[in-house]
Amino acid sequence: MSIKRITISVPEDLARRIKKAAGKTPVSAWLADVAVDHLDQEELERQWEAFYADVAPTRGEARRAEALFKKLTERPRRRGAA
Repeated sequence: MSIKRITISVPEDLARRIKKAAGKTPVSAWLADVAVDHLDQEELERQWEAFYADVAPTRGEARRAEALFKKLTERPRRRGAA
């Protein structure tokens, strides 16, 4: 993989926050990971919107899907918890 050096300017407080968040990881590597994650999320969102527009679910179908998603992703309740 080739590397392209770029220069960015950020406010001082943001620079401190970035350095703190990066920890022992080089800032450029940390920022590259954050940028890749953001770009991947944007692409997934674009693909989801295209899929949703193509499928065009009814309101009822969307409600049932949301209810199923909630049921499948909620944390299990502890036994004996009130």
